[in-house]
Amino acid sequence: MRQVIGNKQKEINMGEIKNLISNYPTVELDLGTGDGRFVYKKALINSDVFYIGTDSSEKQIQIYSRKAVRKKLTNILFAVGSIENLPKELESIGDKIYINLPWGTLLEFVVKPTKEGVIKLSKLLKDKGKIEITFGYAPEFEPSETERLRLPLIGDGLIEESIIPIFESCGFKSEGYSKLSKEELKDIETTWAKKLKFRKDRDIYKMCFSKSL
Repeated sequence: MRQVIGNKQKEINMGEIKNLISNYPTVELDLGTGDGRFVYKKALINSDVFYIGTDSSEKQIQIYSRKAVRKKLTNILFAVGSIENLPKELESIGDKIYINLPWGTLLEFVVKPTKEGVIKLSKLLKDKGKIEITFGYAPEFEPSETERLRLPLIGDGLIEESIIPIFESCGFKSEGYSKLSKEELKDIETTWAKKLKFRKDRDIYKMCFSKSL
């Protein structure tokens, strides 16, 4: 697995990762971390949790990886990875997975999940691990991306009839979902969430699942 450390990278194996997380009771992963702001902010305030942020763009990850290096944070790791190519080194280590306001293929996975994809995601979690997904899009504001990914109309029907059943068929239990207000977006410490607070309203949902098998 390619670890990003500031502007540099190196290969890191499963044994080295286990050594890094050995003193932490909880490990949380952020898939599609973008610039890494979310896990960076969490690592600053939760010193007893180890955070791992993965993204397909090494250049993006470098933004907050550099900040983590300057702060000498020892409870954070950034790595290159995507929903199509999840690092095997991260299997069975996560207590919780976050997917925050995904875009591109990761958004497509959330909105149109497949059993194969959800099972791959499940492999990253320990027994009884949890997943928290926050997502949203608006065809009127992102017409080209909505059309390219052939995204269905967002709403309760999509979540209850298309998303939750797939996760449940793969050994997850739904812990409910909710529609978020702009005010609630402030609790999601990502760069994109901050920008959305000042843009036109769109539907944003949060779904939670726990691994039951």
